Amino acid sequence: MPAAPDPRLVFAKTPVGRDEIAQRVLGLSSSARRILILVDGRRRLLDLAPFARQGEIEAIVDELQARGLIALSGIADEITDDEIEERARRQRETLEALQDALAGAFVRELGAEGLVFDARVRDCVSLDVMRRLLREALDAVARQRGAHAVEPLLRTIRAHYARYAHHDRPR
Repeated sequence: MPAAPDPRLVFAKTPVGRDEIAQRVLGLSSSARRILILVDGRRRLLDLAPFARQGEIEAIVDELQARGLIALSGIADEITDDEIEERARRQRETLEALQDALAGAFVRELGAEGLVFDARVRDCVSLDVMRRLLREALDAVARQRGAHAVEPLLRTIRAHYARYAHHDRPR
């Protein structure tokens, strides 16, 4: 089995990658598109991993490189224990903020069916688990109430993830 790539690797978008963001012609998965958008020539592989499903980042980066959408642009400094602790703290804060912001949201949208989703939101232990849960919950809201009902929830969720992404950039 090949060794995992160095988490300090830094990638940048190519002109083809910038075109893909604007034109959406290649039919990238939502995960691959998200990572492509986040690649900025400063974020390390480690910084991108929380925005993909666990264990998925390597395959996404490989796909984006193979399609000529991103290219290796460098390697960042060594990752310190303090930085790892700070990242974990920010992830916990983001998770707690999402849990607070979404408290009762799925009961309001789905009635009794939403009780289970609200309980699962409260019990989430990581952003990765939260991401998977939210996909499921938002799909349920869309099925029962329509896509228009999902939009306010998505705005709330995206705002919290955007704050996390903004603070997760190397200084």
